[in-house]
Amino acid sequence: MDKCQELVRTYVATEGEDTLKELVQNIDNQTVTLLHIVKALGEYLTTEDGKIREKGIRLLSNTISRCQPERISKQSTRVLTTFYCEKIQDADTVIPALDGLLTLTSLPTFGSGEAKDTAQSIIIHIPMKSLVQSVRYVVFRIIDILLAKHLATLSLSPSFLPGYIKLAEGEKDPRNLLLAFNIARIIILEFDITNHIDDLFDITFCYFPITFKPPPNDPYGITTEDLKSSLCACLSATPRFGPLALPLFLEKLSATAGNTKRDTLRTMSLCLPVYGPAVAKSFAPQMWSSFKLEIFQPLDAETADKAVNALTTLLSVLGQDALPQSGTTEEGIDVLTEEVVTECLRVLKEPEKSQAQHAIKIVNACLNTTPAISTYTLNRIVPFLIKQFHDPDEAAHRDPVLAALRDVLHAARELKDGPCRAVSITFLGANKDATLGALTSGLKTKVSRGSALSGLLQLSHMQGVLSVEEMTFAAHNVNELLGSKEDELGDLRPIALEILNVISTVAPKVVEETTLPMLFATLPDSAPPRDADNERAKYWAILSALAALCEAPTLFEVLVIRLSTKLEIICGSIPADRECAAAYAHALLQTLSNVLARKSDAGHADVPKYLDRLLPALLAAVIKATVSSTPGEEVATHPKILPTIATIFTMIVRSALAPKQAGFIDFMSKLFYEARVEGSLVSRLPTECNFHPFNARFSINLHRIVLSYLQEKASPEQRNAVQLFTASIIPLRPETPLPFKNIAQTLSALVEWCISDLTSDVQSLAGTQLLSSLVNKHTEKSQSWLEEYLPNFWQETAYNPRQGRQLRIRALHVWVAVTRALIVQNHIKGRDYIDNVFSLFEDPLIGRFAGKAVGEIALNSDGVLIKRNHATVRVSLFSKLNTTTVIRDISCQLFALQKLCTQLLPRVMSGYKGSKDSQLQDAYLVALASLIKAVPKATYADHLPVLMPILLRGLDLEDMELRSNIFETLLQVAKDTADLGATSTGPLAEHVGSLVKATLSNSQHSGEVTPRVQRYALQLLATLPGALRYDILHPYKNEVARKLGLVLDDRRRAVRKEAVDCRSIWFQLNG
Repeated sequence: MDKCQELVRTYVATEGEDTLKELVQNIDNQTVTLLHIVKALGEYLTTEDGKIREKGIRLLSNTISRCQPERISKQSTRVLTTFYCEKIQDADTVIPALDGLLTLTSLPTFGSGEAKDTAQSIIIHIPMKSLVQSVRYVVFRIIDILLAKHLATLSLSPSFLPGYIKLAEGEKDPRNLLLAFNIARIIILEFDITNHIDDLFDITFCYFPITFKPPPNDPYGITTEDLKSSLCACLSATPRFGPLALPLFLEKLSATAGNTKRDTLRTMSLCLPVYGPAVAKSFAPQMWSSFKLEIFQPLDAETADKAVNALTTLLSVLGQDALPQSGTTEEGIDVLTEEVVTECLRVLKEPEKSQAQHAIKIVNACLNTTPAISTYTLNRIVPFLIKQFHDPDEAAHRDPVLAALRDVLHAARELKDGPCRAVSITFLGANKDATLGALTSGLKTKVSRGSALSGLLQLSHMQGVLSVEEMTFAAHNVNELLGSKEDELGDLRPIALEILNVISTVAPKVVEETTLPMLFATLPDSAPPRDADNERAKYWAILSALAALCEAPTLFEVLVIRLSTKLEIICGSIPADRECAAAYAHALLQTLSNVLARKSDAGHADVPKYLDRLLPALLAAVIKATVSSTPGEEVATHPKILPTIATIFTMIVRSALAPKQAGFIDFMSKLFYEARVEGSLVSRLPTECNFHPFNARFSINLHRIVLSYLQEKASPEQRNAVQLFTASIIPLRPETPLPFKNIAQTLSALVEWCISDLTSDVQSLAGTQLLSSLVNKHTEKSQSWLEEYLPNFWQETAYNPRQGRQLRIRALHVWVAVTRALIVQNHIKGRDYIDNVFSLFEDPLIGRFAGKAVGEIALNSDGVLIKRNHATVRVSLFSKLNTTTVIRDISCQLFALQKLCTQLLPRVMSGYKGSKDSQLQDAYLVALASLIKAVPKATYADHLPVLMPILLRGLDLEDMELRSNIFETLLQVAKDTADLGATSTGPLAEHVGSLVKATLSNSQHSGEVTPRVQRYALQLLATLPGALRYDILHPYKNEVARKLGLVLDDRRRAVRKEAVDCRSIWFQLNG
């Protein structure tokens, strides 16, 4: 007890935090009780000095708020509640006493008796208007907790409700209002408010509409929307507010504009269902009058939309009782609904006027109310529009009539599954002949064709309306337009194709038997000559249509058969003009590739079967061309053809299961390594096929590489065909058995083939991609090769200054491929191999190439080592870096390459800054320019002050790809800065002169600057006015305007467009 008195005296004297902690610890340890503290406070609680009394109560309140709840017994709770209820009557102690009550109300020992006493004491003794907002907030919190835990007790107290109304009246603080609205809603829902409706309504509606705007850096984070939602929840809590609220809402609608009008309409939409049909009917004419004004004479589109929503709600509420009664028609339709639809019909008599669009909005709203109203509306509107369409006197207005019909059909299509959608489908099914007749008739006239096609599309989308015969009729009408000699569709072609696509999902036979034969018949068997631009445009349009239509399995099968036949004809002979024939063949192949891509994305089960049905035909065409006497003149060996065929190979092989893949890759391996013709190729190729794309013999020596070749070397066309073998290997599953007896020998031979001077860059790329995929998926089997062959290969080639530059660069590409294959799976050797690449930075011959290789490893942009191709790509936890730079806020899981970037960036920056030799510094600059595109934004953002001058220097690099990388990064930085508002500080502002100069220089057409770099430079220049303040950019405005004038004459349209946009932004730059 003495210790307790000493601590109490010390706290009253000093208000020390340590004293309070010690006191709480003693209570938790049960060496001191709350009774001891109250006794020790005796003299301080009764003194005439108000400040001392306040300190005493605050000590007690702070103590019970911090001690363990189980240390406060039920008896202590009762005593303390009574004590605090007395102390809130004292103006000096009311604040700490309320804090104490707030703690007590949350305790499990706080019972209903204490709740009643606390509530009674607060509503009688608390002078809310004289308290600051933070104290009022405590009062509201106490009442909120009491309602949450002791609702039944408070609801039985006759004095609580009128007392609370008086307490809450006049509150203005946003944080307090959120609590007050929540309390009011609970009271409205749970209490008997019969005698207090007007008072409750007054203390809530007085805040409508909310005009609060949160101050900058609001610590409580309260938004205007929070307050609006809470107030609306109060106003919509009881139907008894309806007669009081609706007149005031209508008054607000007529007297206000802007946000207030929109808030009123929104609130009415939420309240009307609660107020019910009886109240709504009393004010229905006035509401319709107000809504009609906002819809037909809108101040803005948003207000009009909210008025339509409010009208929809009103009609739904009025239509809740569908039985005929006073104030309804015989069909059970409310008189107001009849008036609304009649008004729309009156307006639609002049469909060409703008008012008709507003009327259609109301019609569409009616469809989304009740089934009875939906049926009634359709019964009156659709026949009226169809009759109007066929009226000879209205012939000039047929397009706006069909546009209105289209919008009604679209609204019916967009209805959610439910009664309204069901009755709409039933109605349209019963009236489909007239509707379909009007739409197909509209197709005949060019002016109404767009609306007719759109309407037909909406009708086709609604399952259960059109039968197969009617879909066939619709498809026939669309086919006539699609197959016309002159382009009858133009920009409407996508809509026509979508109609056929929708029909094909329901009735594919219709499209297969009517549309496809027509399209295939118009495809030429041979390529049009060079000057036949119209014919070329026509086959492009036909192929585009086929690509859009033939995704369904049955239709795709037809597409494969027909286009394969065309390809066989084109590739079967030497053409007079190889370029034209190759362009046509490429278009056919690209069509197959585009459809396959969509089918693969959708996971279609029929894709794997084309491993046997399509790939052998394509493969045979290529092989036959490569082994001919004139392979360089064949269509199938054209450089544009093979990459597209390779893409098709990848997609189809990827979709197959491991057993199917194993059979196919074994067949491919025998063909490419042994020239053995098996399986489905037997009937397509001669048995003795002189096909040897991998014709290099090899021997492995741990100290040197020995290369030798067959006497008869493979032609370049045969070596190009390796792209197809690579495309077949890349998507194999890891569990698919490989056809190679010794993978180490296969990898070694492949490496030597890649670096051979007989191998072109395209062929070498195919080889390194093949190598990368094999090493990634079969790392364990390649272990001995990685440990024995590869280190010696590095020393003898890439790292050997005695070797030729071309060989060393090729060897570096091989090294990059293997390194990336290991890095993506977080293999420990990958980091060692990257160190080897850095060791070449000092090399004067290939230092820059080594720098670029660092970025290529991290970027992984060739699409080989991705999950979709079943590559081994692991996720690893981010670990703390052994660098002087701390990467902040990165605690999530990162893919291995992203993790690599976060480690490489500081290393490259450090290397650049620490390099005294210009050649070494250039290598690090190239590495940074190559790497920056792969670095996550969160990683480089903190380094921007240091990075910016380095990146600006990189804009002088000769490699346009690296310049693009830098511009792309700077553009993202500028956009992020602009999102935060124009600034006069930061890296962009600091280097604005150099930035403007670099962008202008790179925007000009010259021999070295590519269009891609020009566009990026112009986009960055156009972003600067949004990112930097006027005073920062003003000195450069005239120079920018003058030099952009030169770019306006650029011969590339995309560059000219960017220049026009950029100049417009800079012209508008004002202080």
